[in-house]
Amino acid sequence: MIMSDAARARLYKTPYGVMEDFPEHLLAAPSAAQPPAPAAEPVPAAEPVPAAEPVPAAEDPVPVLVPVAEAEPVPVPQVEDEEESQLPPLAVKDMNVLIVQDLSGSMEGQRMSVATGINEIFGDMKKRYRVPCEHKATVCIIKFSSHDNITSGPVIPISEAKPITMRDLVCDGMTAMWDATAIAIDHMNKHSAGVPATTYIFTDGDNNDSKIHTQSSVNEMIADNKKRNPMHSVLFIGSDPTTKRNAQDIGIDRVHSIQHDANATPVAYEVCRRALGRCVSGDTQSTEFTQEDIVMSETPQHQHEPQTPRTPHTPPHHTDSQLSEDDYAFASDDVPTRTFSSYRR
Repeated sequence: MIMSDAARARLYKTPYGVMEDFPEHLLAAPSAAQPPAPAAEPVPAAEPVPAAEPVPAAEDPVPVLVPVAEAEPVPVPQVEDEEESQLPPLAVKDMNVLIVQDLSGSMEGQRMSVATGINEIFGDMKKRYRVPCEHKATVCIIKFSSHDNITSGPVIPISEAKPITMRDLVCDGMTAMWDATAIAIDHMNKHSAGVPATTYIFTDGDNNDSKIHTQSSVNEMIADNKKRNPMHSVLFIGSDPTTKRNAQDIGIDRVHSIQHDANATPVAYEVCRRALGRCVSGDTQSTEFTQEDIVMSETPQHQHEPQTPRTPHTPPHHTDSQLSEDDYAFASDDVPTRTFSSYRR
């Protein structure tokens, strides 16, 4: 193919100027007669570079297991129930309690104090022998006035004891104190042999109607009981001026007797509750009074104010009482009270 002059002129002009010296045979297109340009020799492939051997990684050090002491558990503070924290400690021994209560005519004005006092003793025992206490306690009440009016209630577990009410305390008659005490000692020997036992004798007077037993015979019974049952305690509590002498004459020592004023009857029952609590909790071997108990009961400055006179059927104000108004009873002097022909077990 032959290029025209105009085409050739355009080829000579380049962005770098006119290509006057450019060889003309290079500007012509190759013709069929021209041999093809020899093929370029193949460039030998580069020899493959051998892959580098992998560098072994540094071995991880074998971890050494160091035994770690087990962490001590964090103690969780035990939050006591508010009511539980106020309860007395559990009893550490069995106990049979026998209450010998004077209900002669002169005790009429003391019925409220007597009912409250006995209920507080029983109430404290119930707390000390509550579940899970492993020990047992029983209670029994012997009521007496004249020689033909001495009655003994059943021996029951403390958990079954019901509150004493005013209806349970009908006062009438005289004071057969030695007969009642002898019956109580005999009862304790039969029902509490080999078991810790406490007998309380509450009275406001002197003996004036015993027909079977005397002060001397009661003394012998108590002395025999001490030999056979050293775990038994007999406590004599009275408001009569003869109380100390009577207690001594029947063989009861000072730490087992209290002579209180008639106005301090609630205090006398309170120190009896405390003495019993100390015994069943293991603080003392027997139920006995401390010097503080004696001072509290017998010193005038610790005694209660005189009771306010009241008309029949008017219950006194007593904030700690477990009794309701329906529990009060009034025994008129014009109405004969119940009598019992003989002591019944």
